Amino acid sequence: MIGEIAVIPQIEGPARGVVAKAVAEIAAQGLRCQVGPAGTSVEGELDAILEAVRAIERRLRADGIERAVIEVRLQMEPHPETLEHQVEGIVAEAA
Repeated sequence: MIGEIAVIPQIEGPARGVVAKAVAEIAAQGLRCQVGPAGTSVEGELDAILEAVRAIERRLRADGIERAVIEVRLQMEPHPETLEHQVEGIVAEAA
């Protein structure tokens, strides 16, 4: 399954450190991921993606962040997908 997870902490100041910890939680679940400017694309089994979201929520709370938005988008396909395959057709069309 392909998905995207975006973490938007409600804190003052830069959020890069918080987002970096969220990406570490995604990687800890064994998911392939690509960090983007507005979210992190993930590739893996549904259970692993959902566990990554749970781990992110636990990390936020452990770090004292009481307010945040965690957005999750999932793409169901009838066959296995990869992060690269999702963008290959777009790149080919743009050329």
